[in-house]
Amino acid sequence: MMRFPSVVALALTACAVPMPVLAQSAGEDDMIVVQGQRLTREEVRAKANDFVRKLGVVKSQRSVARWVANICPRVKGLSPDHARIVTDQLRATMKAMGAPVAEKDCDTNFLVAFVGDGREMVSMIQAKQPIGLAQVEGPDRRALLESEAPIRWWYSIRFGSGDGGAVATAPPPGAGGNSEGGTPVLPDGVPIGGSFAPSLVRTQAIRTIAAATVIIDVNRAEGISLTAATQYAAFVGLAEVRGRALPEVPSILNLFSPQDRASDLTDWDRRFLVELYDLPLNRFGRVQRGQLVRALVDDDGSETAD
Repeated sequence: MMRFPSVVALALTACAVPMPVLAQSAGEDDMIVVQGQRLTREEVRAKANDFVRKLGVVKSQRSVARWVANICPRVKGLSPDHARIVTDQLRATMKAMGAPVAEKDCDTNFLVAFVGDGREMVSMIQAKQPIGLAQVEGPDRRALLESEAPIRWWYSIRFGSGDGGAVATAPPPGAGGNSEGGTPVLPDGVPIGGSFAPSLVRTQAIRTIAAATVIIDVNRAEGISLTAATQYAAFVGLAEVRGRALPEVPSILNLFSPQDRASDLTDWDRRFLVELYDLPLNRFGRVQRGQLVRALVDDDGSETAD
């Protein structure tokens, strides 16, 4: 498993955050009644397609990425008691979604850090350990380094063979494109692995999440409950989500949005994650996209928009 750079750990050790900055969760006696409109099958499918597209987990034919190795979460920047609460909640959510979770005595590969200034922290990591952000490019990189986002995250993506063999270190003759993480890819981002089984749906390589980092800026996230922030971190830690994703359906990703806001994982979120950790990784993006969309549509073809 991947160990995180010592500069990150040292920086976070010096910036423990007092808990009053984050709001407490609502009491059990609080009740919110939501009335929704019944949607047709076509409307639900359109929303499901839009949800998957906005998450950015599938790009063209490029396959999704998820955890294959056991996840070992660690929480920094909180008191030991609160860090334990958040870690236990992360573990419970990951197991419920079907993700592999390591025993508690493990090497950290999923870091959730509560800091006083998220942008400053990411800039410090970029200056001291730039290789950690090497796979973040384009608009996502600018947003990570320059935005006012309350929560930021990034991943380390690795490749494996679609049939368990070794991943190719050089593209076959005639293949172009560039590299992601040192692995040759076709121009549309499809990795080239060591499997050569002729198939129109199976890929030669799979993409996996090797490490994930989530930075929570407690000043910019003021008023958000600790539970909500934890569930947000769990969602973006389990899937390779675009940094600026704002779905037009109820989702924990809209925690800071004025509309479709949720303070916990919604039905949309849960069905997506459960399907993500059930679908085969050695499939092209178009096939996986279809499976994810189908999982978001009820068996009877309709759903309440709540």
